[in-house]
Amino acid sequence: MIYLDNNATTRVHPEVAKAMSPFLDDEYGNPSTGYDLGRRSNKAVADARNQVAEFLNSGAEEIVFTSCGTESDNTAIFSAITAMPEKRHIVTTSIEHSAVIAFAKAVLPGLDVTELSVNEEGIINLEDLKAAIRPDTALVTIMWANNETGVCQPVREASSITKESGTLFHTDAVNAAGKIPIDVSSSDIDFLSISGHKFHAPKGIGALYVRNGAPYKPLLIGGGQEDGKRAGTEAVAQIVALGKASELAAERLNDQGQEKLSGLRDALEQSLMDNIKGTVLNGSSRFRLPNTSHLSFDNVDAGDLLILANDKGLCIASGSACSTGTREPSRIMKAMGHTDERALSSIRLSVSSMNTEQEIEESSQIIISCVEKIRSLRSDGPVIFSS
Repeated sequence: MIYLDNNATTRVHPEVAKAMSPFLDDEYGNPSTGYDLGRRSNKAVADARNQVAEFLNSGAEEIVFTSCGTESDNTAIFSAITAMPEKRHIVTTSIEHSAVIAFAKAVLPGLDVTELSVNEEGIINLEDLKAAIRPDTALVTIMWANNETGVCQPVREASSITKESGTLFHTDAVNAAGKIPIDVSSSDIDFLSISGHKFHAPKGIGALYVRNGAPYKPLLIGGGQEDGKRAGTEAVAQIVALGKASELAAERLNDQGQEKLSGLRDALEQSLMDNIKGTVLNGSSRFRLPNTSHLSFDNVDAGDLLILANDKGLCIASGSACSTGTREPSRIMKAMGHTDERALSSIRLSVSSMNTEQEIEESSQIIISCVEKIRSLRSDGPVIFSS
């Protein structure tokens, strides 16, 4: 099997699995207890908090462990709105994860939500952001990197604009963390969400960065863990895993590590473009994650391509959302102004540092052969892409 869907989830790194293993076996103490077994768990949690803080260049006291990126996103929005009940407006984008948009609209009744549009490259206009912020705006929340296209937003500039207006700023960095450097100390970010399974930790663990001084209200209330910021007995093994994954990711985020990711991505992308006529890149070619390529193929149904690729042992993702018996065009592609045909012909290829050059070569040949087979069976003529 070749796995090229690393924006969906990643394989747990062997060193991460090794680090968490003792806390699934002998070191099972509750970190809130006072005897040695619990104290060792407490120290492990503290050490992991320092590792995540170093990864994001924050203070350890600014890190709150959560169960996932969704909880981190929800908590940031909840904090901003409940801390300032007189402010009932947030600004976000049309391409956010549903953990942001759905939570804001469904869970917080009466909240006014402004969604900034994006251009054909998938990027917001900062002038639109300036115009959207109002006196009653409690929060601006803009994702750092889109999970589908890999396109990166100008988060640092957006946070500065937001800061000037006296408004809080949150970024969903779930798909950015571990792929590009993140330094919260050099920005005006108040809240930042990450999820461990996106960079080689297990599922079920995330973190929320909360800048010192930012208003905060816990989403989960109970025993007062996480310094009162998130109740519930700490998942020590997963927290240890997130700490180790953060440490390893920080080591990879040098020039050489970035070049490896972009090199694998570019080799695959170029091979497909050279060998498959009617291949187009979706989103910015410059402002994107080094591991992500989002492509559309003229006269190819992405659902068919995924099935054929899977039969050949290749895991890739469609650019459209699938439900039982129905396929809908990707809302991200639609937000970028693309047609249904182009959206339904799009796939996402996302590599990791654990992929090899040989896998990239094999993946290219598989996709090329699958596209050729699909096109040979089509009888309704080519679909011509247009926005």
